[in-house]
Amino acid sequence: MNLSGPKATSVTEQGAEDGFQIGLGWERQVGNAGDTRLLVSVPTERVAEVHLGLLEALQPPLALLYRRCVDRLDPKPNGTPPEDFLAHELTLAEITAALRRAGDLIWHDARCEVWVRGLMGEQVILDQDGLLYAYPDDPSFRGVLDQLGVPEQHVEVMLDRDYVKHHYHATCDPLEQALLRELYLVPVAPQGPSAADA
Repeated sequence: MNLSGPKATSVTEQGAEDGFQIGLGWERQVGNAGDTRLLVSVPTERVAEVHLGLLEALQPPLALLYRRCVDRLDPKPNGTPPEDFLAHELTLAEITAALRRAGDLIWHDARCEVWVRGLMGEQVILDQDGLLYAYPDDPSFRGVLDQLGVPEQHVEVMLDRDYVKHHYHATCDPLEQALLRELYLVPVAPQGPSAADA
């Protein structure tokens, strides 16, 4: 990996970085239907470590949804639905290896979200702002976060900021195509709202 910056940064109304620092912490959230999840915030330099750690808590076989929120090579108007690509019956080793090879894209480029679902419907999502979500609130996810030193505490996250700048990198274009091929990800109908809107 060559990139080290975040997928998104907080900026002023004029577009200048405002000094906001991504905090370390997680908190429990409850949806309108009573469903639970953990919202996890980690600084950019730890996103890969925590993301891969949470994936280890999923029960195989795994499914991976790659959500292209922005097509850098063929931009669409604002409000255009994302493009979803899906693969089933994957192993943790296959997913981990593929994500590491595409690390600049996955952990440093805002064009995409990655959703990984386990056998029992549990899932881990990395969104385009760099936030992690684990569904449902489960001791296995809490245990991973504890082992990795991510405390249970409220921290301000990118979703709370008034103005956010997303970063897209031309060097990630071939990584995206390689990831789609490597995991045999096939286009599917949009699978629902983004993690932030769910």
